[in-house]
Amino acid sequence: MTDDGASRRLKLVGGARLDGDRIAVSAMLFKGPVHLSTEEVSLSIDDASVLQAQLARALNEHAFPGLDQRDRRKRRMRYGF
Repeated sequence: MTDDGASRRLKLVGGARLDGDRIAVSAMLFKGPVHLSTEEVSLSIDDASVLQAQLARALNEHAFPGLDQRDRRKRRMRYGF
């Protein structure tokens, strides 16, 4: 990503759908407040699964700050690692 002052962001439109053995997602691309394009992105099932896990972890961390650290501390105290 280039550092030209305006951040780029995606806004999902429509939703995700199964397209054969891939997941198709439509998204609008913005640079700052300016709409650049609407694209359809195709993800493999494996990539979609990894993305789902990463999003779930990030959302949990946002909803429950420090929860991951508490869980690790509990495991260390219980199992010694």
